[in-house]
Amino acid sequence: MDERDIQSLHQMHDALIQRGFERLWTSECAIYRGLLDPTGLKVPVRIDVSSIDFVRPPPIYVEDSYHITGRRLPHLLGESRSFCYYATGAVVLDRYNPGGTILQCLEQADSVMRKAVRGQADTDFADEFHSYWSSFFLLVDLPSDFTGKTRVRYLDLDHGADPTPVICLDDSWLIDVHRSTGKALPEGDECVVVSTDKALSLNPNEEWPPANLSDFNRWLGWMDPKFVGMLERGFASGKSLTRYVAIRAANGTYVFSASLPTVLQKEEFQKSRQSNLPVVLNRLSKKVPVTRTSGVPADTDYIFSRNMGNMNNLSGKRILLIGVGTIGGFLAHQLAQSGAGSGGGQLVLLDTDVLRTANIGRHLLGIPFINQNKAESCSEFLKQQLPMLDVGFRTHDALDLPLGENLPYDLIIDATGEEALSLALNERAVRSRGAWPPILFGYLMGNGAMAQALLTGNRDYACLKCLKPQLSGEPRFRSLRPDIEVVKVANMQCADPLHIPYPVTRSVVAAALICEMALAWAGEAVGHRFRSHLFDQERAYLVKDGNPTPSRDCPACRAT
Repeated sequence: MDERDIQSLHQMHDALIQRGFERLWTSECAIYRGLLDPTGLKVPVRIDVSSIDFVRPPPIYVEDSYHITGRRLPHLLGESRSFCYYATGAVVLDRYNPGGTILQCLEQADSVMRKAVRGQADTDFADEFHSYWSSFFLLVDLPSDFTGKTRVRYLDLDHGADPTPVICLDDSWLIDVHRSTGKALPEGDECVVVSTDKALSLNPNEEWPPANLSDFNRWLGWMDPKFVGMLERGFASGKSLTRYVAIRAANGTYVFSASLPTVLQKEEFQKSRQSNLPVVLNRLSKKVPVTRTSGVPADTDYIFSRNMGNMNNLSGKRILLIGVGTIGGFLAHQLAQSGAGSGGGQLVLLDTDVLRTANIGRHLLGIPFINQNKAESCSEFLKQQLPMLDVGFRTHDALDLPLGENLPYDLIIDATGEEALSLALNERAVRSRGAWPPILFGYLMGNGAMAQALLTGNRDYACLKCLKPQLSGEPRFRSLRPDIEVVKVANMQCADPLHIPYPVTRSVVAAALICEMALAWAGEAVGHRFRSHLFDQERAYLVKDGNPTPSRDCPACRAT
């Protein structure tokens, strides 16, 4: 062991001994036993200080001998009786002050324990309720305001893996994924979905978890009386031997279920006496076990909004991405992860090229897609990863887009990096006189020395040609330093174009720059319409972001 690590262990040992803890030498781990709140509550605990990195707070376990008659404590989780005194990510602990850090953790645990015992932290049960409810889960894809009857089905979402329990409606993307495997849709079990504005919690003065249906109804009565007996009433109609109830609460979706006891599965109960099942179940409630399952959101609104919070995403937008190469492949993935193709929108990929072995060193796709069209392959890849999205592809030439007609897109993105093609698209957009949607151009300059992007479509600002009105002239915003030549390498196959070498990192960042601007456009807060990212200051200048106006010398704008 490194000498510094040994010193850290010694410092922690001295601090704990000073605090009145003693080392348990019977354990291979560095575990100490002592008291929380030693002058007051005197709660016996064990603390594990085996890790000196303090990536997570040292685990503290409350001894089994400690009980509080008639009530439970928040933050005391699981059978191990581990005590949660710092929320995940709430604090960064100092690994270079191990002794002081251990004392800091014990002081925090003292404070949390005192509040818990005095009932001052009972509201924290709701924040932690997911941990108390269940370690099992099912996926939930339901409209935000849905209540009523649906089903719990076990679906094949991973082509051969164990089926996944799901609560959803028949038009869910989860159903589509299951059907894509060729398997029949299972009938599933009936489920009633209800909602409450309350955050579910547990009664600190009752045992947890409820052992049977009787105990469960007692907890429901404390939580919200209108839910009492709901599970039993579900058996009054239908055929399922197992029934589910899903409560959509302020702090999550919580599902519970029960199966009919064997004695009630007889035909006489299922037909002639089915309406009496709730009454009979109530009489047998102490003998009916209840299963608890946590609902994990799987609706597209949650999936594509969770990471972005209140920021705008690309849901509902119709986007055409031209060029699915070294930049466009990564960009397609980022657009999809930003919600393109969800919420009634569509992401369409267009490229005439096929993927070659020469491409895969800096392309999103790999060997399984060799010699296949890039747009089609990337569309297939995105559907595998994000099957809820509407992703299409086109393999025709971008210049075949009809001139002067309204295109069925809200935004066109050109990530080809082919200057001649980009200028031709720019010309068609200018001539369309507003019939075309805005075009977002993105490209790398030099040997990946700089990434740039320009959003066009507003006559008050520059079009692409405005940035360099004369092909042989100087650009309005100089990017590459003088005498810098672009290195091009001939490929092995004569039919392949010349190859411009630069690392894949430049492609990924260029894609991110373009995606950022697409998100700004979606939020109707474009900001700077011309943006740059400098990679190599020896080859390129730093170019300020801004909103360039049209050039008087631009042959594209001037003609209109």
